[in-house]
Formats: sequence, C-alpha cells, structure tokens
Amino acid sequence: MATTTNNSKPPSGKAPAGMGSNPTIYRYQNDTNNDDTLPMPVPWWFNPSTAKLYNNTPLEEDDIIVSSGVKMGTTWLTKLLVSLLYDYDDDGNLKPDAVANRETIPGRFGQTYPDAMYPTRAEKAEDAHGIYTRMPNGEEMLDGAFGDFVWEDVLEQPRPRMFVSHLFGRRYLPKALFDDDHDHVGANDDDGDKARAKNKGKGRLIVVARNLKDTLVSLHNFRGTAMDDWLGNEHGPGSFHRFLNLANCPNAMGNTFHWVRESAEAVEAIGKERALVVYYESLILNFGAQLRRINEFLGLDELTEAKARAIEEACKFKTMETSSMRTRRNCRKGGICGWKDVADLEDERWAEFDRIFDNVLGGLEMTEPMLFFQSRNVPGMPALSLGDCDLDTDPRDWSPYLLVMLKEGMIVSDRLGDSGVYFGDEELAAIFSGAGNECLNKDRPTLMTTFQHSLSPSVKFDETNNDGSPRFHLFLSSSCPLASSVCAARTLLGLENAISMDISDGQSGAGWVFLNGANCAPWKDRGEGPFWLHEVYQLADPLCTTQIQVPVLWDTVSQQIVSNDAWEIMKLMSDDASKTDLCAWNDVLGAIGKEGLFPEEMIEDIERMHTNIQRNLINPTTNAGMEYLRNGHEETPQVLDSRKRAFASLEGLEGLLGQKRFLLGDNVTGADICLSLFLFSLDACYCDAFGLRNAHGSKGSVLTEDGYSNLKAYSREMYRLLKSTLNFASFRHGFRMAQAIGYTRQLYSCNALSDEISTSIVDKQIPDLNEIVASLEKPAGDRPSGPVKQSIPRPEMNMCEGVPMPPFFRQDAWELYRDLDVKEDDIILSSGVKMGTTWVTKILNALLHDFDKDGNTTKVYMDDSYPNRLGQTYPEAMPPTREIERQEMAQGKGKMREMVKNNFGDFTVEELLSQPSPRLFSSHLFGQKLLPKKLFDGWKDDGNSGPVSDGFHDHHKGKGRLIVVVRNLKDTLVSLHHFRGVPKDGWYGNENGPGSFKRWVDLESSTNAYGNAFQWVKMSADAVDAVGSERALVIYYEALKSNFDAQLKRINDFLKLPRLTKAKARAIRDECSAESMRNKSGGRFKKIIRKGAIGDWMNYLAEEDWKEIDRTFNQVLNGVKLAEPLRFFQYRDIPGMPLLSLKECDLNTDPRSWPPPLLVTLQDGMIMYLRSWITFLFRQS
Repeated sequence: MATTTNNSKPPSGKAPAGMGSNPTIYRYQNDTNNDDTLPMPVPWWFNPSTAKLYNNTPLEEDDIIVSSGVKMGTTWLTKLLVSLLYDYDDDGNLKPDAVANRETIPGRFGQTYPDAMYPTRAEKAEDAHGIYTRMPNGEEMLDGAFGDFVWEDVLEQPRPRMFVSHLFGRRYLPKALFDDDHDHVGANDDDGDKARAKNKGKGRLIVVARNLKDTLVSLHNFRGTAMDDWLGNEHGPGSFHRFLNLANCPNAMGNTFHWVRESAEAVEAIGKERALVVYYESLILNFGAQLRRINEFLGLDELTEAKARAIEEACKFKTMETSSMRTRRNCRKGGICGWKDVADLEDERWAEFDRIFDNVLGGLEMTEPMLFFQSRNVPGMPALSLGDCDLDTDPRDWSPYLLVMLKEGMIVSDRLGDSGVYFGDEELAAIFSGAGNECLNKDRPTLMTTFQHSLSPSVKFDETNNDGSPRFHLFLSSSCPLASSVCAARTLLGLENAISMDISDGQSGAGWVFLNGANCAPWKDRGEGPFWLHEVYQLADPLCTTQIQVPVLWDTVSQQIVSNDAWEIMKLMSDDASKTDLCAWNDVLGAIGKEGLFPEEMIEDIERMHTNIQRNLINPTTNAGMEYLRNGHEETPQVLDSRKRAFASLEGLEGLLGQKRFLLGDNVTGADICLSLFLFSLDACYCDAFGLRNAHGSKGSVLTEDGYSNLKAYSREMYRLLKSTLNFASFRHGFRMAQAIGYTRQLYSCNALSDEISTSIVDKQIPDLNEIVASLEKPAGDRPSGPVKQSIPRPEMNMCEGVPMPPFFRQDAWELYRDLDVKEDDIILSSGVKMGTTWVTKILNALLHDFDKDGNTTKVYMDDSYPNRLGQTYPEAMPPTREIERQEMAQGKGKMREMVKNNFGDFTVEELLSQPSPRLFSSHLFGQKLLPKKLFDGWKDDGNSGPVSDGFHDHHKGKGRLIVVVRNLKDTLVSLHHFRGVPKDGWYGNENGPGSFKRWVDLESSTNAYGNAFQWVKMSADAVDAVGSERALVIYYEALKSNFDAQLKRINDFLKLPRLTKAKARAIRDECSAESMRNKSGGRFKKIIRKGAIGDWMNYLAEEDWKEIDRTFNQVLNGVKLAEPLRFFQYRDIPGMPLLSLKECDLNTDPRSWPPPLLVTLQDGMIMYLRSWITFLFRQS
C-alpha cells in the first residue's frame, strides 16, 4: 500500500534536529518496496495517492515519461519538449493556441509533477492528506509552482501526453512502461499448445542526467545556500555529507547515486528504442544536435531549421529566467564543472566523492559520460611536448592515460580497445553505425569509424581561405605509423604549403592532445592549448560514435572531416598533386614516378599489396601485441597465431625485396610508405612492447640484427627518402599503451593487474633509438631492379572493374544494369558462382508468382514468357534490345547468343526491365562497383556515387532490396570443380592450366569468372553493410539445406509479402526440392544441379590443401561478419570436443589438457564464433 509516513503537520514546520535545514521529514513507500528498502524521502508536497496512480497508470504508445534527477535539468528539458511538441510550427512561429494552453494544460508552462497534486478536484478541495497545511500558504505555493491541476487533468492532456517528475526506476515509474512476462490466456499456436506471450511496454522514457558534482553544487545553492553549509554545523550534517549518505540520505527523492543507478537499470530494461538518456552537459555543448536527437527518438517529423532556431532561442537560460513561466526560479547558472570553483571543498573531499561514485556507479554505461566532467584534470597528459623529446626520452615514466572514445558525441572509456575485441566483431559493430557518412573499416586492428565526406572525391589542395591560409588541414601523430605515412606523403608530394598540419604531442585521458593548441579554423584564435582531437570529431558530427583516431583531414570551410583514413588521404593527396601545378616531388632517390604514389596503371597492384601488408603483417602484429598486453604478457593461442602470421609475412617480404628494389618494382608507391613506417615502428617500439623480439619464430630486429638483410637494406633506402618527416622519439609512445590498458581496466573493474603490467613494462628492455638510427644511416648497398614474373599466366578475359568475366558478359548490357532505375520493390539477387543461384531464384519465383496462399499453382506458374521464371536470366548476358540482337545476328555473332538463350532464356535487357513488379534481377554480379548504383545510398543525378547529401550535391537514398546468397567456400570449390565435368587441368594444374585448386586460392590473378571467391564474399559483405539490414538479406546455402521452411519464412518476411501459409510453404518446399527441379524446367536446371550436399569437400584433396584454404579465408575474410557462419561448415571436426564423457571423468581428471573449445552463439539459426570481450573474460575464468 502506498503511504507517506509522518504526514501530520509538524509543530513548527521545521525538520527534526540533526536532519538539516533542507531535508524533508516525509517518506513514501509503495507496493514495490520490500522490507529491506527504506521508504523514500519525499518533499512536503508529495501526494502518495497520485504517486500510486502514476505507478499503475496505463500508457499509450506515444506517451512520454520524463524522469529527471533533482537539479539535473528538469525545467530545461521540460521547456525543450513543450516547445518541440506543442508550441512551435515548422516555420518557427508560436502556434495559435500555445499561449492559451499554458494555463489550461498541465506541463505547458513549467513542469507539473504527477506526485504533487490530488487525484480529483474533490480531493483537492478537501485536502484529504493535509498537504496544504504542511507549509504556510501551502496550496497557493504548490499551485504557483506546478499549476492548478489534478491527476485527471494530466490524464486528459492532448496526445502525445507528457509526464514529468523526479520519480525514477522500476519502483516508481509507470509499470506499463516496462515489458512484463505473463501467460497470455487464450492464445494458442497451430498445435493447440498454450503460448507464452510478452506484455510489451508502452511509451517512451527520457532520463535527464548530469554529472553529480555539479548536481551537488546546484542543489546546495538551490534557493540560497543551505543553513547547515557544506560540511554541517548546529543545523545539521551539511549538503556534502547528506549527498554522500548512501544508507539514509534525507534529501528529497533519496540518495542521488541510487537515483542514477536505478535510472540506469530502468533504461537498460526498456531498451534503446524506447529509452533515451539526455545529458545536461550535452545540451550545454550542442543544444541543436541534442534537439535533433530527441526529435528523432520521439519519431517526429523532420525538424526544420526555423523551428530548431525558435526552440533554441526559447530554451536559452536568459529567455527562461526573464519569462513568466512558473518554474523560472529553478534556473541558476547552468554551467559545466562549476564544482571546481567551490573553495570550501578540498581535493580529499572530492576524492571521497569519487570513491563512492566508483563503488555505486562504476561500470554503468549511463554514468560513463559523467566521468569526464567529474575529473579536475585530464589524466595521463604527456609530460613533455613532442619538440622537447629526444632519442633518450622514456615515456614509460609518464603518468598513464585512460583509453577513451566518443559515444554519441560524449567522451567515455574505450574498453573496446581493452577487451579482446578485434575488427569486424558482429556483437559490437552496431556501436559504430550512425551518421550516413560513416562506415566500418574492417582493415583495422580495432573497431574504428571511417569518415568519408562527400567532398573527398573532388578535393583540390590549392584552395585557400580568405586570409590566404590553406583550406585543408591535417591532424596527425608521428607515433602512429599510418598517420606518419600521411605526413611523409605530404612532404614527398610537395604539399607542405598547400596543406597545413598539427602533430599531436601524444595520447591523454581525453584522446590525442595538442599541447600548444590547433593551427586552423575555427580553433586557432582561441589562444594557446591544450587542444584535443575529439573536438574535431564533435564539431564534424556532434553525435558520432567512434574511436578518436589519427590522421584527420579537415576542411576548414565546410568544417567537416574529409577523411580519417590514412590510405584514402594519401591517395587524395597523390591524385590531386599529380594533376595540378602542386607537383614538385621531394624525392632524393628519384624513385617517385610522374603520376605520384598511386600511378593509375598500377593502382590495382598497389591496392592488393597494401591490403596484403595490412592484413598479414600490420593487423596480426597489432592484434598479437594488444592480446599480449591485455593478458599480462601471457602468450595465449591467439597471440601465438597472430605472431605466426606476422612472422610469415615478414619472411615473404624478405624474399620479395630480394628480387625488387621496392614492393612493386623500381618506383616508390603508397604501399612502400606504409610498410617502411611500420618497419621503423616495429623496431623502435612494437618488437619489445609487444613481446616479439624473443618470441618463437622471430628473427629479432629488422634494423639492428641480421635476420632480415633485404628488409634492412630496403628500410635504409626508404629512410633516406623519408628522413625529414620522421620523429623516432615519438615511436616510443607505443610503450604507454600497456599502461593505458592496465589503467583503464583497473578503473572499470575489468580484473586487470595494471600495477604489475606497468611495472613489468618499465622494467622491460627498451630499444636504443640511437642504435636504430645509426643503422638506418648506413648505405643500403646494391638493390635489385626489374619486374618479377607472375607465377600463374593470366589469359585474355573479359574484364569489368578489374574483375574477370565469363565469355557471355556484355559491357553494354552491364552498363544498362549498372544505371538501372531501381524501384522500391525491386529485388536484386547477388549470388556467388555455385553458391545456390538457381535454387534461390526458383524460391523467389515460387514465393512471388507461382503459388497462391492455398498452395495451388497460379496462372503464371513457370511462365517462360517472363525473365527468371524458368531459371535465372543474367542481365549482363542479354543484348540491350531486339534491334541490337538482330544486327549482331546479321554480323554472324549468333553462336554466343544461342548459348545464352539455352541457359538464360530468350530475353533482352529491355524486356528484363519491363517485367511486372516486383522485378527480380538475378546474377553473379556483386559489390558496390558492379551492382546497380541506385541500390546504394549516395547515388547522384549525374550518375556518380558518393555519400548522401552534403548540402552541395543532389544525392539520394538507395532503393530496392538486396539478397546475397553465400555458401561455405570449400563445398563451393568442389562444386565448381565438377561443374559440367572435371576440368582438363585437374585439381592442381597441368599443361592446360593452373588447376581448380590453384585458381581458387590465387588472390592476385584468379582467372575464374567473377573473380576470386574470397574477394567476392568480402565485397558482397561490404555491399550488405552499405545497404543496411532493412534492405539487405544474406541467405546461407547451408541454412536452406538445414531448415528450408524457416529460411523461406525469413525471405517472405524480408520482402514484406503477405503472411506465408502452411499450404503455400509446403508447395514451395516440394517445388524447390533438387529432384523436382531436375525433372522440370525443360532441362535448364538439370545441367546445373549436382549433389548439393553439405561437407562434400571432405571427400577431396589433402588436409594440407584445406589448411591453405583456411589460411586464405582468414587472410581475406577474418572479422567479416557475413563470412563468420561459413566457418562451422569448413571444419572437418568440431574443435574442442571433450576427450572423456562426463561419466569417465573422476576427481583427478584435468580438462585443461583437452583441446580448447571455441565460444559459439546462434544468430539467425547459424553458428557464429564469438570474438568479443566475453572471450577474454571466459579465457581468464
């Protein structure tokens, strides 16, 4: 039963002695309080009847529940919501009834708390609880603060209804807000079994939070400084002590730490679709961005600029203070970090505050953004500027920094970098979705957001600002090899005067820091530093979620990030420099060609080389090192495997550079810049910091030992070229990473031994930079020159966008398909060769056209007058029109056309485009470069593609739906090998060619139609990511084989077709069986359909060959979400099987000697291998 205790009028209206002047003597206990929970302190005006009604009120879907902590911004957020929902139209004008409604509708002119009123007018008149007698002029005071309203008025307010209060958590907020399991009586499934239903919560919750130190200060000063002061006197214990009292805090609504914790639990319980946390600080820093965030969360119409401006003006503190709104008296300073100015509280008091915060709220997602504003100083600032460091500087002696990132524009700890997470993990990829100009860069050792601004394809580096300063600016770090590559390229290309630059002094607890400030707009006029790189990201996208990475190419005019991908920035610089008068190479070797670092005729080879180095050397080295550091220098299997890959790559490069002067011949390319910078970092830092020097398989240092003579000579040549751009002292900053990992994990209770790690890293050998530089200064000696012959000859083939095509491929047809005017209901089927194209095409036709809901065939059943109805009709194989077909036949080009007709039907592209909706386009074409442009976001009216509108171009959202069909690549190889008979060149090759197996694993020059299958999967995965899950679906061949009905329903739901009946599903299942398809379709299916078995690959080839397939798979597809389910079907045996049954185990059995299992989960019914922080925790357990 809801009650308030001690609700009779106190003799003097004062709280009992010792309680302090501000606290209440009233407490509230509702039905959800248990015996162990103290009743909640409440203010004098609190009404238990309406609090209970509020707790039990039914909600509508569009109801808005605002739960705001005391002095956390309740008035401000209420004003924002009222302005957004009710007061202003799209033109920024007050609506006609806005002013009148302020006195007649609750909440319109200041918050109206549900718990501050009576349920009905009759009870209000009676003052049933004696509330008005608790204070002099109690009723007038209460009506003046919250309006003359009762609960009935609140319930009857126009929709969307808004409820604002300090009430919080599952105990006090409306129960209907939360999901609740219960038996749904009367609901039965098709078999008559009782169903389990979930009573879904309704409404939306907005929680307003603020850093708790500023909250304390604001509460202390609320309506004047408390009589008992900060620490207490004869009047009571004081604001500070009351605030930190966890056991029995007398403040209204109880202890604020508990308020935050229960609010965080409520947010988590409701979920992000219906719960939003708004931070007071984020409203201060970027009101406009937060306004749009709230608008989007509430599902309102797009916010116009005029309306946004009007709301921002109405919600300014000055406007609110001078208005006649009832709660204007609640508006005080409204600043951030005012707690730092409180002279009466010394640092040890705030340290006590921090300890309680960590104990109660440590590790909560909701409290992470508060920490930045509760720190007096940024931890881990560099002890020296970069210019003050020399080759003997040891940064391990500096204070450790906290790993941080941006989440929705707020600084939080970056526990992704300290969690065993590697790039491409599906569990965490969603964190990095968001702004339309972002994508997940899977070629990174950790998850990072890559900004690719729409301006980037047309960057002109000779443009300047009005003051003559360069338009474009680089933010770099010379301790990061990738960012250093950009710095080197800028110098080599002669762009020092065209692109300004700031180089970071190192990492800090707020990310990369520039101690002397930034040298570009809009920050260069704000005075001396420090300046942090996170400010660049926040200005470019105030709500971005990303790691704060270097390099950043900044456009000072549009104030946007052009790119933060080192490789892309290098290509932009080289491309523009080679086409303009900027071309003035700083090339002491005479090794840079006239087309710069990325000659057009070599671009594919450069890209392949860079990708191989990134995936096989840089990423494995980084992954091995991070795993090694996370685990306290334990050499886990993951560490050993990554090291093995890195050492093998070094061996391969050692051999290659024994035959070539540079990676691709006699000219330096962008790939050489990246490799050489990494090799310098490897010797200066990673070799020792990551425990590589004495590891199994290591040959030690590249530059100071003799294990890699060719790499050493190559590095010496590259050093001559890059010397002026290098800062070897900064490479040592990588040693700070170990301390940062330990520090971050210690702060967030991740079971880290940071003290041990910090000590061991300081005691660990650190390379002598003077010795390394001395080695590099030596002559390189004789270097090879001339090209290396390809080991596998490549015959003449049809090529499209660098991909080999089959003989029937037509460039003119493909161009029409590429420029297809995609409709909303178009279906683009992209299926790998021998991965199930025919099967899925048949399924789609059966779903769309061939059967009705009763399972009967329709009038158009297998009607071969339409494309794709009797087998797939590849767009790229069709003549554009009948007229062109007639001309070609007259010219004697009919042989290929007859083959196409027999296999794909007698159609033209024109007829393919004219098929009735929904149109189906089926082919092996794949990826963003080969599929229709208008399938993807960012296509332009001029036919080019790029990110969605930037305000300068007319860009569009993609249309249509993409279905990608994939199959495990071992069975695919076997199926392709046997396609239309075993090939003449066999598995391994003979005088007729390199053989099926060798073509399959050849990433450089595969002659298979539609290119290398591993790269097909990778580019298809990128296309799926680009289109997004709402319009892209991945179908696994194995899933169709394992559970056809479930996948059929999944496809049906994805296409948003009418509910799939059992009769129709049964008819389609029978129709699409292999036997049925072989016996129908006039023989067109028969020649294509083979075994179709899962695991047939185990009957062919040697085990070592399959291991090579595995290595190639990991090289290309490691971390690619789409490829992860394929792994299970590519194992011969399930890894980690118990060696003994449970009955065979006894008390002496030691299972640690058994093969380690892999952690798995099910996603859409497919087994996925977990590679997240959970893996790390389980391994530690």
